[in-house]
Amino acid sequence: MIKKVVVFIFFLSIGLVYLHNLTRDIYSGDIGDLVTAAYVGGVAHAPGYPLFTLLGLILTRIPLGIPPVSQVGLISVFSSLVGLVLLYKFSQVVTKSIFLALLNTSFLAFSYFFWLHAEIPEVFGLNNFFAIVLLYFAFRFYQNKKVKDLYLLAFFSGLSLTHHHTIITLFPSLAILSLANFKLIFKKKRLLILSIFFLIGFSIYLYVPIAASRNPVINWDSAYNLKNFLHLLLRKDYDYTPSIVHGVPIDVHKVIVGDYFKTLFTNFSYQVIFLALLGALFLIKNNKIMFSSLVLGFLLSGPVFVFYGASPVATRAAMAIMERFYSLSAVVLIFFVPYGMNLIKNLTVRVIKNKTLISLLMSYFLIVPFYMIKYNFPKTQLSNTQIGNELAQDILKNLAKNAVLMVHGDTKIFNIWYARYALGVRKDVEIINPPRVGGNVFFDEEINKYYQKYPKTKKEEITSKVILEIKKTRPIFATYDISGALQTSLTIPRGMVYQFIDKKDEPTLDEYLILVEKDLRKLQVKRKENLKPSEKNLVALEIPRIYSEALVRIGDFIDSHYKSPKLAEHYYRRALWIDDGNPGAYAGLGLVLFKGYNDCQGAIKNLSEAISIYKIWKPYYGQLYIIYKRCNTDKKIIDEYKRDYFNSFKENIEKLMKN
Repeated sequence: MIKKVVVFIFFLSIGLVYLHNLTRDIYSGDIGDLVTAAYVGGVAHAPGYPLFTLLGLILTRIPLGIPPVSQVGLISVFSSLVGLVLLYKFSQVVTKSIFLALLNTSFLAFSYFFWLHAEIPEVFGLNNFFAIVLLYFAFRFYQNKKVKDLYLLAFFSGLSLTHHHTIITLFPSLAILSLANFKLIFKKKRLLILSIFFLIGFSIYLYVPIAASRNPVINWDSAYNLKNFLHLLLRKDYDYTPSIVHGVPIDVHKVIVGDYFKTLFTNFSYQVIFLALLGALFLIKNNKIMFSSLVLGFLLSGPVFVFYGASPVATRAAMAIMERFYSLSAVVLIFFVPYGMNLIKNLTVRVIKNKTLISLLMSYFLIVPFYMIKYNFPKTQLSNTQIGNELAQDILKNLAKNAVLMVHGDTKIFNIWYARYALGVRKDVEIINPPRVGGNVFFDEEINKYYQKYPKTKKEEITSKVILEIKKTRPIFATYDISGALQTSLTIPRGMVYQFIDKKDEPTLDEYLILVEKDLRKLQVKRKENLKPSEKNLVALEIPRIYSEALVRIGDFIDSHYKSPKLAEHYYRRALWIDDGNPGAYAGLGLVLFKGYNDCQGAIKNLSEAISIYKIWKPYYGQLYIIYKRCNTDKKIIDEYKRDYFNSFKENIEKLMKN
């Protein structure tokens, strides 16, 4: 009885910690899309995530007194908790020790990847649950040969495919364990029943065409017919062929795989990795089928997947996007650990006969969850973070009444969706999304109206003509510069957005500066150096960059449009004050130092810094090359620079200058 109470208190404590830290903020990345799609009963980005969206839709209809983002976040909390319970049961079967089972469970529960994804409404928390439940029931069927476990495995396999498709990387592992009892599987009636259980789980995908047919505001790919449904299901919006085909150097793949192993090591600590390696050794000798299953699952979901999906990584945010995929293999790795504990027990029992002393020896590993909690709690304390909500509000607040906002960039788009559609911020604002991104109910209606008036309009002209038509009655803003599409209008940076105005309404420089400063004073600017630990996770570091970029755009406009590089300098320096890692700010500062002061040293220094941060952006190389030439830089330095450029891009820099 006491042991059961201890186990109950253990899991209750973890659950309370997760709930305490549960985000109240839309944060960054895909969270805004997933939560908003759930809130409006829509369809999220490919492959649609119908199970997650449906659960979120149900949860947001329950009056819980917490924000929608937190209500949907409960999916991650409870799926993670249930996953940990199953991991505990697996560990107890392997080690035959409640203490060791709880210890192994704590390794995963408080590891950074697992803990963070248990507190945000992202897809990876529920995906981790599926990884655990599939391995657990595959293990049970392999060990006990009970058909009910096989049926449960079939059901959860189908259900898992209605969520994140990376779970497929574990299917070969499940096959190895299941086919060890192939005589129990290959019977006509049983195969039919297994198919039925699988299809029952997979049938959750029916949510997608049903939801899409309602034409909600978040409706990726409009998957109400078979063609669009398959487009969404097969993720055709994303070209996920091996990126080495697209010219990504093999060295980049190696760098990302290296980062994967370093990050995995940091996630668990060397003690846990040591136990996992011992577990692998134990299984090689004692259970080759289990070893083959877990090793294959780890390799396919971890290093192989990371190598396959590697893309050019030029920013920390880009690396953070890749790191989200590390958690699945981390879950697989933890299944080795109980076997490593067994190996230590077996070795020590030969020397130490006293079970109490053996338990004390194993207690050394308690240091791991202790330090995990110490270091990861501040990073996962998301309940007092508002960085994502405030970003969306800052973008929306300076818009004129009844404005139309054209959006671009995942974090900006998704956070704005959440603020507009879930929180009801600026209901007077209509949003135009990029093509194939989330649906365009408002813009589609405007296009239909325009075609009714002007049915002979060419398809390639319709977008710009409709925008100009909207502009007659509503002010238009955008989070990005599309001035090239609207030749009759002038695009001016205003705070976090661009405003489209008639060229006849162009402000003077003094008038523009007054407008800009008025807008900037309203912002809740997030400086990178002032971020809390909980505001530096994943792609949230992108948010200070977004504020910094707003200042860069203002500086660019003052320099290019008003021909005032000395005034532009002020905004580039403010941009670096917000985010000292913004390459655009360094590049802009370098150029205006040369234009305004003929400061060759300052120009070269800042442009070199921009290149060191963003090494794949060719325009910076061209700008620095021009500065070198105009500053009469030593020929040896220029020749060396040209060689470095050629070694990086396999082309002469003169070709870049011609383009």
